[in-house]
Amino acid sequence: MKNRLGKVFKVMLLTLTLVLMYSINVSAASGQASIGSKNYATVQKALTAVKNGQTIKLNQDITVTKTLVSKKNVTYTFDMNKHKIISKVADENDGTFDIIAGKVTILNGTLNGTIFTEKGATLTVNGGTYQQIINSGKTVVNNGKIVNKKYSAFCNYGGSLVIKKATVKARYNCVYGEKGTVTINGGTFGNYDRTCNYPVIYSEKATINLKGGTYADSYIQNVVGIVYNNKGKVTISGGKYMGDCGAIMNYSFMTIKGGTFTSENSYVLYCGANSTTSITGGKFIGGAYGSVIEVGSPRKKFSMTGGSIDVRMKGSAVVCYNNKNNFTLDTKTVKITGDRWEDVSVRYIG
Repeated sequence: MKNRLGKVFKVMLLTLTLVLMYSINVSAASGQASIGSKNYATVQKALTAVKNGQTIKLNQDITVTKTLVSKKNVTYTFDMNKHKIISKVADENDGTFDIIAGKVTILNGTLNGTIFTEKGATLTVNGGTYQQIINSGKTVVNNGKIVNKKYSAFCNYGGSLVIKKATVKARYNCVYGEKGTVTINGGTFGNYDRTCNYPVIYSEKATINLKGGTYADSYIQNVVGIVYNNKGKVTISGGKYMGDCGAIMNYSFMTIKGGTFTSENSYVLYCGANSTTSITGGKFIGGAYGSVIEVGSPRKKFSMTGGSIDVRMKGSAVVCYNNKNNFTLDTKTVKITGDRWEDVSVRYIG
């Protein structure tokens, strides 16, 4: 009898120990985030505690009502661990994740809100899904998906933004360049849906380098183009640009060295007043509209010495308004094909 009771007691003790161990583990893992074996009740506490070279791992889906602030000048990784961060911050202008200092690498999850990279801070995105990234410091996107149903996907207010590969959709601009430098090497960029009447890439005063990628505007009455350069400096050396109504709009400094440009219902390239445009390469393919390139006046300079123009409707390859001043189209080095009115490569108006 004693042996049986002893065995029963041992089994009960072992069961109780396992239950306690399980309870302790569950309790330990119930914190929002962990650094190594240490768990933290909130992500903010982990951000406050993180040290150089460490990784913060998200343990569960969370909802935040206050902005997560990262202000330690250290290098660390924030692994969302296939979880979601849902923003319920009252003021959207405050953002969801504010990186004030340090070098942060983020990946592997979903952040439904805005990430701020402040001046002096560095953000590296190595995958994941995000709503908006606003940069004033240095942001590098190696891979990821950015979808914004209400506003712009990327806003660059200073510093450097480099997008190596990304899938981007936005209600406004996929990339809004206020200031600083933006470089895009690849990815896909387009409207969130057909109701979006904004350029995919917009430069207010930023320097934008487009080296690759696919850019599409699906709004049939969009007259602002896929790439709109207001007062900035834009260089295009590669990529595909496809629109229903206008592809490239330049009102400042633009250099085109390569790329493929198409527009179904309007000119492919428009060079507006006070613009300086230099074209040494690229393929310009017209659609239903008569001319492929239109050069406005008073322009500062238009020069096309390379590339090709394919006229799909009976019209001019290039229309030049007002006068021939500061206008160069080298028909010996620029390949012009397709239908033209009486074989007119350039039509002067005014």
